[in-house]
Amino acid sequence: MKKNKIFDIIIFFVAFSFFIVLIALLSGIFFQTSFALIFKELTRSGLWNAIFLSVKISIAVILINMLIGIPVAYILSFKKSKASFFLDLVSTLPLTTSPLVVGFAILITLGPLNPVGKFLVDRGIRFVFTAQGIILVQLIISFPFFVNILKESFDSINRRMIDLAKTLGASSFDILFKIILPVSINGLIAGAAMSWSRSMGEYAATQMVSGVIPNLTETAPIKVFVKTSYGNYPAAIAIASILMIFSLISLSIFKLFYYRSKR
Repeated sequence: MKKNKIFDIIIFFVAFSFFIVLIALLSGIFFQTSFALIFKELTRSGLWNAIFLSVKISIAVILINMLIGIPVAYILSFKKSKASFFLDLVSTLPLTTSPLVVGFAILITLGPLNPVGKFLVDRGIRFVFTAQGIILVQLIISFPFFVNILKESFDSINRRMIDLAKTLGASSFDILFKIILPVSINGLIAGAAMSWSRSMGEYAATQMVSGVIPNLTETAPIKVFVKTSYGNYPAAIAIASILMIFSLISLSIFKLFYYRSKR
């Protein structure tokens, strides 16, 4: 019994020590400058333009994630085969690949010097140094988060319920939209929240294709880097604080609905 208490004390000490260090590291930026200067920077429209751009792009990324991710998660969960294994491997690849490499690959592939990029540019379709390029790169980075969470939710559905619906004459379309998605709504929201947060905070891949054009392709994380490089710490801290708030909200939504999906 005494050994168990000692074990519990050690476990809690390690866990809470990490928690305290993490909070200290994240909150330490606010001691770099005064709150008066931070609030002053928050009144500048240039900062909000970058934040609003990130919000608009991340919303577009979520919608596309849902459009593509729901069919992919359905295949991965309900259509087990060698093809689905390959699809799972490719769709999860961005999780283990450096975002900088992903951004570089898109920059090269869709640039005007590459045959693919030249083909698109000649037809007026541009991705490099454009908002749609940022949407594409953030979609690739955030897609695995959405699909894996939704697939996990799909996997937890009782297959007997699906089989019963089939015996009653329900089509695959009805099963997906009237049974699978309503039952998996918590996983769907959790996946959307996590992919939105990942999109909002993406920097490396975005920077590679954005060109850092103010008011056009300069997202909030890029703005933080630009302001820091110029030594304008109050502006960088102001944007970073907004991003932290967004992250906290999206993480809270994810945790809430993810645990609901588990139950």
